[in-house]
Amino acid sequence: MNARNIKEIIKSAGNIGLILIFLGLICSCTDWDEFKIYSKNGEIIYSGKIDSVDILSGKERVKFTGQLNADPKISHYRIFWNNLMDSVEYSIEKSSGTLKIEQTFEVDEGVKNFTCITYDIDGNSSVPVNSVGTSYGNNYRKKLNNRLISSYDFTEEDIIINWELMDLTTGVQYTEIIYEQDGESKTLITPIDENQSILTGVNTSIDIQFRTIFKPETSSIDTFAVPYTQKRIIVYPKLKNAKIPFAHAERGGRWGNLAGWTTNDALKNHNGYGGWDEWNGNTFNIESGWGSPAIENGKVFQTMQLEEGTYTFEVSDLRNTNLNEEDQGYMVAALGNDLPNVENIDESLDYVRILSERDASLLKVTFTLTETSQVSMGIVTTQRAGSPGKFFSVREFGFYKHQD
Repeated sequence: MNARNIKEIIKSAGNIGLILIFLGLICSCTDWDEFKIYSKNGEIIYSGKIDSVDILSGKERVKFTGQLNADPKISHYRIFWNNLMDSVEYSIEKSSGTLKIEQTFEVDEGVKNFTCITYDIDGNSSVPVNSVGTSYGNNYRKKLNNRLISSYDFTEEDIIINWELMDLTTGVQYTEIIYEQDGESKTLITPIDENQSILTGVNTSIDIQFRTIFKPETSSIDTFAVPYTQKRIIVYPKLKNAKIPFAHAERGGRWGNLAGWTTNDALKNHNGYGGWDEWNGNTFNIESGWGSPAIENGKVFQTMQLEEGTYTFEVSDLRNTNLNEEDQGYMVAALGNDLPNVENIDESLDYVRILSERDASLLKVTFTLTETSQVSMGIVTTQRAGSPGKFFSVREFGFYKHQD
């Protein structure tokens, strides 16, 4: 609205009440004490204002951007916030075209209403231009946490880190992992939309450090990082041939001997075979009776070289069992390259009795090593013949190390 229009409205109003209302509207648009507006030759003069204003958030600072049309008389501008209590001032460089404004300055944390005013060499000021922006600091930082590791997988050549999901509203961006390989420091970046990090070519235990990076807003000029977490990843062997379809090393009809497992003669009660069962999808099955001999101290197990730490060997998926108090079937872990007999089961690192009434989730053994040791894990059982027979049928075993 120009000065001529203002005078015409006042002249035609004919009512002091309307004049006061109109003046009130003008005053509500600006602060007369803060912004200099004066009349010359009956006209109100404003300096040109900055357009297309945007405030980009940052870490205890913001970035002010905008555009100013060429005006050789404009000398400087000020940006106010905190109810005009705080401000910064910048001079204007002379330009023949549109001037792009970009200024970054410190602002205390919080959502702020920013007001920008330009000034010309005659002392005129522009109408105020308001924009809202946010400065982030300790209050935001307190909400941030490092991404959590859920588990590890190991191949013959690589370490695979599996990550937990995170709250995306925190502005999480990626996780940075630092480790050393062949004497060289390596950095691996894993975006938040990826749930695995692969340390390619690393197949031995290793120390890593990792941290997660955050950006409070998509357009923020700064990122936030949580402190590094130090972690040692202990690489341990995987169980071989541990789930259906189980593979056999050799077979004779329905029954066979498990590939990758050690099976003693006592467990091979089906004409020299035992442990592998073609029925029900090639399962792990120890069966006696129904025309087959009883089993006494039958053993089937795997032997591994393990570093110090805590480990668990478990039945991940039990198909079925009818072993009871009349039988002596155990899941067991023991030092060395063999399992103890059932009468010496207390010599093991840990054991659990296999009973049909036992919750399948309790079929696990957990043990702790204080030094690198050879450990055997598997099943030892003594079970009767007759009809109905006795059996212990498994779809999958699990084995893992408890990472610190």
